Amino acid sequence: MSIQCVLFDLDGTLLDTSYDFAYALNQTCRHYEQQPLRYQDIRKTVSQGGLAMTQLAFPGLEGEELEARRQFFLDVYFKNIDHHTRVFPGLEAGLAEIAQKNLNWGIVTNKPGWLTEKLLENISFPSKPLSVISGDTLSVRKPHPEPLLLAAQQCGAEPENCIYIGDHPRDIEAGINAGMQTGAAMFGYLPEGAQETAWPANHFFETPIEITHFIREQL
Repeated sequence: MSIQCVLFDLDGTLLDTSYDFAYALNQTCRHYEQQPLRYQDIRKTVSQGGLAMTQLAFPGLEGEELEARRQFFLDVYFKNIDHHTRVFPGLEAGLAEIAQKNLNWGIVTNKPGWLTEKLLENISFPSKPLSVISGDTLSVRKPHPEPLLLAAQQCGAEPENCIYIGDHPRDIEAGINAGMQTGAAMFGYLPEGAQETAWPANHFFETPIEITHFIREQL
């Protein structure tokens, strides 16, 4: 199938946000007199969302106590959201290739809109994404296909002519549900022991530069 549009997950696929998340979570640990966590442990949890990261730092907590810590964590993250966040090294050339070929592209993330918008304010790309769909843009989110289908529509592409690239099994599931080709970003925030055999993706990218090569060769 011809690929006319590239859609990316945000955290762990397009942008390396792990350092700013790690800073915010460990600042939260210090505030609540909890032992800070290892960066690598936090990194493996980023794609699971803010609640999962808060639970990682405060195991056993639930209810109002856990929610208070989650809100504190997200507030610190919001205030420090782009200090160390960058496009994954090697992927910048792929985005430049998309711009040179005048291809449409977009972002579909489960990150809430208030964080997505704040993050993207100070991140520059060679060409502007035609679609940015956040976790609360619609009443459903990935792995439901609707966010991806809306992104395809906004990019002026049929789903079968899109590829969706993400670093979490729900990303691949969402792409399949939407009738798109899928790419697994195996360099992302994968849990320990993640294997390609468990991902029914069409394409596997071990490094960001492989996405750039794919764009050059296939698009």
